[in-house]
Amino acid sequence: MIAAASADTYQEKPPRFELRVALAYFAIFTSSGLHLPYFPLWLEYRALTPTQIAIVLSMPLFVRVIAAPLVSMLADRSNDRAHILSIATVLAAIVAAFYFVPFGFAGILVVSLLLAPPWTSQVPLADTIALSGVRRYGADFAKMRVWGSISFLLTSFVGGIFIQQVGEHIIPWALLGLLVAACAVSFIVPRIGKPRRLSPLSNVDMADAGRALRRPAFVTFLIATGITQASHAYGYSFSAIYWKSIGIEETMIGALWSISVVAEVIMFTSFRRVFGRLHPARVLMIGSAVAMFRWMAFPLIAPAGLGVAGFLLIQSLHAFSFALSFLGMQKMIALTIPEERGGTAQGLSTFFIGTSLAIVTMVSGPLYSATGIYGFYAMVALAACGLVFANVALKLEQREI
Repeated sequence: MIAAASADTYQEKPPRFELRVALAYFAIFTSSGLHLPYFPLWLEYRALTPTQIAIVLSMPLFVRVIAAPLVSMLADRSNDRAHILSIATVLAAIVAAFYFVPFGFAGILVVSLLLAPPWTSQVPLADTIALSGVRRYGADFAKMRVWGSISFLLTSFVGGIFIQQVGEHIIPWALLGLLVAACAVSFIVPRIGKPRRLSPLSNVDMADAGRALRRPAFVTFLIATGITQASHAYGYSFSAIYWKSIGIEETMIGALWSISVVAEVIMFTSFRRVFGRLHPARVLMIGSAVAMFRWMAFPLIAPAGLGVAGFLLIQSLHAFSFALSFLGMQKMIALTIPEERGGTAQGLSTFFIGTSLAIVTMVSGPLYSATGIYGFYAMVALAACGLVFANVALKLEQREI
């Protein structure tokens, strides 16, 4: 994806930099691979209503949009971003242990709110460390980040088998174990010191760093990315519950999630070769257009009698609706934002995406209660809005050149 060697590095490349960052991604994403597909099933197991499930899933996202940018800016000012990552993993493991207290809806919500800041800041922090490696050492971002997707794939597939055999009550135990593992791995993440002043991937100097973050084209691009990613909220929240309601077992639910990540991995490994020359806004426009088709087709699979095969095909479009959109965002940051503001840019990206996801996830509960699977048609409209904003961002960028 994004790769460029720097001719003026101020320190030697840490031993096995790519491997150590890839391991960090792998460890961090195992908990997401369990939580995203199966945590709604645990909430349903605890007898929460669809509206309560939506609240538990959405409210931490509101916390995230406040906490993640603050953590990212703190990381930009720290002696080493990897230290902040380690602290976040320790705190996440401590807070997750409180899921074992037999709370009701309110207690589960409080634990989820407390867990959000240290847990959801881990991926942006890892992204920032990886992008520093891109700038300083010519590392390939996609080849490191892809191991997060592989981790998600394996965890979601194995998790489905495990949960079907043991039961939904095991989910918080497995979540805690994976967070503890991520904590241990965080201490091998390369320590590369403070962010560098200069970035060979950007023609924006230090005086223009703040201005780069405020450019209309960049802000519009962030909005477009946030809206497109938010169109996934309905599926994140209720696809597993829907699949189970029509007789699909947890093992196959894990396979449906896994195929989406297989497609994502393929996109990560082929992006640079296939889409590397496209402007980031054009990359995002493709992702938004495919998202529209994906959510339009999803409700038609079961009525058309296409069964699991149809869902597998639709889930494979995750390569475009999510992965391509995500990579477009990372490319936009790497090409236009200097390194000393890289963490802040990641935090802003998290803010826009998280705010959009939180709002749509909150609405998804009542929407699912009222419309069921046909609520996906509202996601088609969201993806269309993302496409429009991406096109506007492209036109603004062309005017600035």
